[in-house]
Amino acid sequence: MDRTASNSSSSVMWRRATLGTAIVTGAFTLFVAVVLARSWRINAASNPTNHPRLEQLRNELAADSTSQTIIDELRREDLALRKEFFRTWRILRTGVWLLLVGASLFAGSAALAISARKKPPMPTGASRGGNDMLSGLLGRVGIGLIAIALTATALAVPILTRKVSTRSQAKGLWPGFRGPGASGISPYTDVPLTFDGVEGVNIAWKVVVPLNGQSSPAIWDNSVFLTGANKKTREVYCFDALSGKITWRKSITGDKEKSQKVPEGVMEDDTTYAAPTPVIDTENSRIFVMFANGDVACLDVFGKIVWRKHIGTPDNFYGHASSPVLWKKNLIIQLDQGDIDDKLSVLIGLNADTGEELWRTKRPVGSSWPTPIIAPVESGDQLITCANPFVISYNPADGKEIWRVDCLDGDGGPSPIYAAGLVFATNVSSKIAAIRPNGKGDVTKTHVEWEFDESLPDTCSPLSDGKLVWMMSEGEFSCLDVKTGKRLWHKDFEASFYASPAMAGDRIYLISRKGKVYIVGTGRELKELGKADLGEACDTSPAFAEGRMYIRGKTHLYCIEEQTK
Repeated sequence: MDRTASNSSSSVMWRRATLGTAIVTGAFTLFVAVVLARSWRINAASNPTNHPRLEQLRNELAADSTSQTIIDELRREDLALRKEFFRTWRILRTGVWLLLVGASLFAGSAALAISARKKPPMPTGASRGGNDMLSGLLGRVGIGLIAIALTATALAVPILTRKVSTRSQAKGLWPGFRGPGASGISPYTDVPLTFDGVEGVNIAWKVVVPLNGQSSPAIWDNSVFLTGANKKTREVYCFDALSGKITWRKSITGDKEKSQKVPEGVMEDDTTYAAPTPVIDTENSRIFVMFANGDVACLDVFGKIVWRKHIGTPDNFYGHASSPVLWKKNLIIQLDQGDIDDKLSVLIGLNADTGEELWRTKRPVGSSWPTPIIAPVESGDQLITCANPFVISYNPADGKEIWRVDCLDGDGGPSPIYAAGLVFATNVSSKIAAIRPNGKGDVTKTHVEWEFDESLPDTCSPLSDGKLVWMMSEGEFSCLDVKTGKRLWHKDFEASFYASPAMAGDRIYLISRKGKVYIVGTGRELKELGKADLGEACDTSPAFAEGRMYIRGKTHLYCIEEQTK
């Protein structure tokens, strides 16, 4: 065989190989495209956030909240839809990658196959016949599948980057005290500037909360969760976010002997027996609650108790107010009590699935009332706690101390915040301190960026957008520069406040104990934007959802929304 014949044979084999690869990858790409289209339809149809059957069952449950049959069916339907939703979602994620790879391989092999069929010009009148027809067909198919690849690329961006839209991320998510990151900052900005609870202006609804409490609302999709209690009864409530109707209410009864022990010192008209705000586990559809008598419970979103536990009756002279905090599978409780010399204060980590105690860390502090926060520090998440005299950082995985700063005094009420890479902690009779959270051990002398000691809060937690820091001190609202701690402005509203300031867009909402609401701007100069009136006393912090704000007053839960005329 001469070299010409050998080259011709190799050329034929190469053409066949590239053609075969193009056919196989083209068929594969078409198959994946069909599977993706089908999975897309199934995924959309099984989305539990807007499924008609679930909406129907929720409406039925709202009309008959005691029906166990409806509750059981709702659980079964919701679970089945979630499984199908996540199954098809995983197929979509994987399928898009396969489609892109298949389409790219086809495009490459088709181009090579077409190129391999190109020959020198034929004599006049000669024809390549079937070869030209096949090349033309291959080219047209190639253009079609390349178009599919481009379409898949466009679709890939939202599929590969989207977050799964389940009940945890639908119409509202305010998963615990002061919302996402415990920052007091709303991700929703379309909130009314004015409202009036007496006249009903921009009030979508208001409903009576059965039992007294100071827990603030927690929101998940179309559900608003609260707690209420008295000396003998402890309850959890789920309100329909759209109508205000109680979807379910559940009594939390723990160990009869331990749970019925009434803690001494609880101020029933002030701190109350239900001050801690619920925290929501959106991954596992659960809610965690705590009460002043030491009862802790986990419920699913339909009101079924998963577990309950009595962690001991707190020895706290105002009553326990610190809300539980969720970090991965750890439910963390700051149980500060007694005096410093009593050595009763502890930090407790519970298994969120079972309630089993995972770790317990003694704390060198007395009674306090702040809620700890999780700070997403560059070196890893830290649990930040405040109580006279220390700000202490712990590893949320095992409760081991990381660092501490001696900067607080007096009864601790305000919770810390984390912004601009700094921890901000404060309390009346002491100072506000900006702390760099990258130290080890006692960093009092090395990691305090700045301090300010005027107009300090007794109860309200501070607020920061990363550029400025605001704090409320018995009616006097101050604005500080984040970098220097210099006070830029302050305003005395001549009112008393327990509710922590909250931000929505370029507005800060300040709710006084009498229910008067003052709204100011977020700039470096004071700008008063408006006033509103809840119509009753209020000591709790607001929660936000899309276009709405929820506030718990002394007696009612309010839903505030711009009303169309």
